[in-house]
Amino acid sequence: MLQGRHRFFSQTRAAERRKAAGHSPVDEMQRFRMLVCCMFCGICTSLIYAFDLFTTDFLNRFNLSAGDQSTISTVGLVFCYFTIPFGFLYDYSGPFPLLIVCVLTAGVGALCLGLTFDGVITGNLASISVFYALMNISSGVIDVACIVTLAETFPRNLGPIIALAKVTIGLGSSVLASISVNLFRGNISGFIYFIMVYSVVVCSVAAFVVVLPPYFINGWRRRGKTEEQIAALKSLEPAYRRQSVPIRRLAVGYAVVALLLVFLSVQSPVVSYTRVSNGVSTAFGAITIVLVLSFFLMLLPVRWLGGMDDRAGDEPMRASVSEESVDRGEEISFTRADAAVTNAPDKELCPLPEMTSDTADAASEIPQDPRYGGTLWDNLKRPDLWLIFLTFICQSALGVIVVYNASTISVALTGRKRSQQTSALYTAFFGVANSVGRVCMGMFEAFVQHQSPNKRRYLVTLALPLSPFLAAVAGTLLLTIPGEAILLPYIIIYFEEGVFAAVTALIFPSLFASHHGVYYNVGFLTTVISVIGFNRFLFGFVVDAKHDSLGFGPKEECSVAECVRLPLIVATCVSAVGTVMAVIVHIRYSRFVREALRGRFAADAGRTVPLRVRCEDE
Repeated sequence: MLQGRHRFFSQTRAAERRKAAGHSPVDEMQRFRMLVCCMFCGICTSLIYAFDLFTTDFLNRFNLSAGDQSTISTVGLVFCYFTIPFGFLYDYSGPFPLLIVCVLTAGVGALCLGLTFDGVITGNLASISVFYALMNISSGVIDVACIVTLAETFPRNLGPIIALAKVTIGLGSSVLASISVNLFRGNISGFIYFIMVYSVVVCSVAAFVVVLPPYFINGWRRRGKTEEQIAALKSLEPAYRRQSVPIRRLAVGYAVVALLLVFLSVQSPVVSYTRVSNGVSTAFGAITIVLVLSFFLMLLPVRWLGGMDDRAGDEPMRASVSEESVDRGEEISFTRADAAVTNAPDKELCPLPEMTSDTADAASEIPQDPRYGGTLWDNLKRPDLWLIFLTFICQSALGVIVVYNASTISVALTGRKRSQQTSALYTAFFGVANSVGRVCMGMFEAFVQHQSPNKRRYLVTLALPLSPFLAAVAGTLLLTIPGEAILLPYIIIYFEEGVFAAVTALIFPSLFASHHGVYYNVGFLTTVISVIGFNRFLFGFVVDAKHDSLGFGPKEECSVAECVRLPLIVATCVSAVGTVMAVIVHIRYSRFVREALRGRFAADAGRTVPLRVRCEDE
């Protein structure tokens, strides 16, 4: 059975067939199938941002306090973002086992949570926390499996591709809110069963579609291969690093995103603030589903869209007009003796392998700023990586408090009772503003990477201080403006969370030459620290203490601003500190780039330019 899979899913033989047909080594349609699949997976990941959809039912059915709800969200988010063990599994065997884990955890967690709301399982703080944590494990692992895979499969167009994939994570919360309000209308258990079926189906398909490019050699793929066979696979890397995606086909995806943004921005306040009939509400839900399914238009077999088996000599948008060397991937002749690459555990990844000198010549032509080289241990001894992680912790302070306690803060600042419509409104606006932030960051990264090699004035680290700065601004507004205007700082926070999500995915491949998966997983760990420290210990404990000291009853919510003022002040100050740290990272990287380019220009005079720059402590 396994040997049959080896024969059926051989990427090596697929590359051989494309070479024989005179096609580019890079199969664009296969890459876009993966991209579309990852976008649907992003909706599964967005479940972590849809927690507010459940808070009203948690309060009404199980009498859970604000502190209890922060406990549930904290436990779930800790399991969501503590992905380091899965990162090691990914490094050895690729995304396949991670996606199987997602199928199991999403299915079991959603099923048990749905049965809890149906009364089959006793609902209490402990059981709900466990079931919600299982669902969150799926969300975090999906993100690692898909985003890291896309980053390595689309190195030439990293920003636009990651932004498009990440935008569905942000929009996914709006999509889920629309489906919940318009199609399930208070049937929370039915909505959870829908999430279960959707997650299981999408992750099962992704397990066989999300495949890393053949040049990545990890522990599983290395088995049974000779050094010559490994070199043959690695030699395909220059083709991936030079070839841009078909712009028209990518534009279809962004057009669908734009339609979703407009539609969800309009229908969310309409449903929340006006009375609509059941028929109109159902139509809104159906339109949402149709627009999401429109992402499949990116896979239309229309030659005008591009990517339909381009000839090897006609690869679109070369990185440099001076490229005259033949693709290394086309020079390699794969033989039957080459070990096949399976689509099961052979769907590989290791941290980026060190490039050979052959690869370096081709890749050096790619217009990318110099990156920190060295081993993982070398970078851990430098302050830059630690400053980035500390910035992530500081930036997340206000974000985790507002995103996962939006209705609780709203009740305190406005004095109005929470409702399912208000929760859906906040969730929907989160999706829209968050998606815009992700797209903006992706476009900025694309602009940075496509500057003229001789006039590269902007660096990707310019975006690093933006998120904590906006968080500090939004926190100041929450503390000063009337409660009726609460949506404005909420939108700012939702936008900066989108920027931050894209920065997290892009900053490590942009600044460091290798070990991107490890850094990305450690970046997730910083969110765990923020969630525990700020969401549970700061916000949860303070709100519960104020609730009791102000004399509110067990079934009453704290409806005065004093309940949330202290957490907001602390989180705002921490965000300001994060801004300073991010500026330091940018200054240090700018200095490093200037020195590296100065050395590169000097080397052009009489010797070959190395791909990497070995960084020493400054």
